[in-house]
Amino acid sequence: MSMLMQLGTRAMFAAYAQLQTTNQNIANANTPGYSRQQVMLGTAPGQFSGSGYFGRGVTVQTVTRATNMFLTAQAAATQSAASADASRLTMLRQLERVFGTGPAGLGYAATQVFNAYSELAASPGDMAARQAVLARAEDFASLARSNSDQIEMLQANVVSDVRNAVNVVNVAAAGVADLNSRIAEALATGHTPNDLMDSRDQLIRDISEKIEVSTITAPDGSLSVFVGNGQSLVLGGQSNKLVAMQDRYDPSRAELGMNVAGFTTPLATSTLGGGEISGLLQFQDSDLIDARNRLGQIVAALGTAINTQQSLGIDLSGSAGAPLFELGEPVAIAHKANVRDAFGVPLADITLSVTDPAALKASEYTLEEDPASPGQYLITRLSDGQTFGGLNDGDAVDGFTFALGAVAPQPGDRFLLKPVSTAAAGAALALQNPRGVAAASPLMAAAAATNTGTAAVGSLQMASAPGTPYAAIGDMTVVFTSGTGDYDILDGGGGVLASGTWTAGTPVAFNGFELNLTGVPASGDQFAVTLTAFPNASNGNALAFDAMASRLLVDGSTVSDAYAEALGSVGVRAQGAAAAADTSAAVAARTMEALTSEVGVNLDEEAARLIQYQQAFQAAAKMLQTAQSVMDMLVELGGR
Repeated sequence: MSMLMQLGTRAMFAAYAQLQTTNQNIANANTPGYSRQQVMLGTAPGQFSGSGYFGRGVTVQTVTRATNMFLTAQAAATQSAASADASRLTMLRQLERVFGTGPAGLGYAATQVFNAYSELAASPGDMAARQAVLARAEDFASLARSNSDQIEMLQANVVSDVRNAVNVVNVAAAGVADLNSRIAEALATGHTPNDLMDSRDQLIRDISEKIEVSTITAPDGSLSVFVGNGQSLVLGGQSNKLVAMQDRYDPSRAELGMNVAGFTTPLATSTLGGGEISGLLQFQDSDLIDARNRLGQIVAALGTAINTQQSLGIDLSGSAGAPLFELGEPVAIAHKANVRDAFGVPLADITLSVTDPAALKASEYTLEEDPASPGQYLITRLSDGQTFGGLNDGDAVDGFTFALGAVAPQPGDRFLLKPVSTAAAGAALALQNPRGVAAASPLMAAAAATNTGTAAVGSLQMASAPGTPYAAIGDMTVVFTSGTGDYDILDGGGGVLASGTWTAGTPVAFNGFELNLTGVPASGDQFAVTLTAFPNASNGNALAFDAMASRLLVDGSTVSDAYAEALGSVGVRAQGAAAAADTSAAVAARTMEALTSEVGVNLDEEAARLIQYQQAFQAAAKMLQTAQSVMDMLVELGGR
């Protein structure tokens, strides 16, 4: 009779275990990371008798969880990609707002400066027109600073977000290491700690949202986690730490590193794969740098060109024009590993100077000793990888020159060169007095009354600083010596200063000035070029300012076109990021749906099992009841 009781007891225990596990599944149907559990049953070994083997019922072998290692890894990887794309897109959307359109844009502000100069050219002595030039220039400088401030705020947000993400990763990694130890200990009993395994998988997914990882399972069941090019984040029961450190060139930027036993190794952004951190660093190292450089390029090119033209003109006091704008100075930053003195100051330093604003590129550069020419230097343009080798102190590259300090760069020294990116941050109006606007040209031109040709003075503009001061030369006369445009430029004593041939559309140029004529000169026609007398309402330089609107001031483009290109660049990047984010999010959702379908809880199925196991439990109870009745009957019969 004991066999009947044993069969019933085992059946009841098995049904109870299945009911308990089913209820566990139902209770955790919406718990993140929970995997469906299942009771594994086995037939108990039969008992031999003279009539054969009689069954001894059922045994509960263990409780397993539904798992799919391939889908689990795919879900983590696709989530990493989606997180990277989403974080980059979020930052690009904010960057789009920096480059305003219409009246809110820097291109419009530049056009307003040119328009103010156009109005000044019509009334060069009008103080209101002069004040309008200063007001529009102040608007341009203020907007440039504001745009720069917004870009730097985005940079600060990137650094903050990277640090927060790194903290999340480190906490989760420590949790994985702790769970590894507990899981290895539990597996030694021969049974799988399902809840611990689920918790570890969820932590891996949490880490994957921040940075892409790969995993390897050890024989003891522990899981090692790797990032980048195989740097270990978790090894068994030990975890290392990610570090959000300062960029080795630019302390304002973030760089990711791995700290192992107190030593931090930088991790290249290109090796990180996916994850929020990767997306943020991609935005910082590509999108944000490009936007900062494009903004700085426009401000540096226009500001320097206007200051140069201002210096070629004469203000209302008869003096050469003072700079209209202040601009942020170009900088060279020493690499963290450069040779330094006892106080941590780099021994070598480099200064940059803008020499040709129209040739400036929207890029940063690195400078190091040229390995092919020891003692000379190699500059690499980071925007496209173009290199310039065999350079010496004072040489020019892309519109700027570099000058070595008192101590030359030491072997292995490297520098980050920023010729344009700081220009907007320091933009300000340098001229406050409207009388200081240099609207006048230092020279005036007039046609002789005796001329017989149809030529007339169109404009006289200063194209560059004079090689010889005009005061030293005195008044000059342009005399046409033939009907085919040949001319001589004479000084006051009749000496020939220069000769040339005029053609329609080409100015008569000498010593920095350009005399533009309309019509056709005849042989013997003369044009007097004289020093401007003051007070005089000359507009020669104001016309030159006005003409800047159509000049190719920014690397082969007008200011308006350059700003439109910058605006378009950010827009294209944002559109591309949006498409990538939509695609990666859809892939991640499908992968997670597939994983959930395979390992998650289906409430309809669990409800059906609940009824099935309840019936099994009731049947087992009936078995016990029957066994008890048989036992009671036998006892009663034995007592007679």
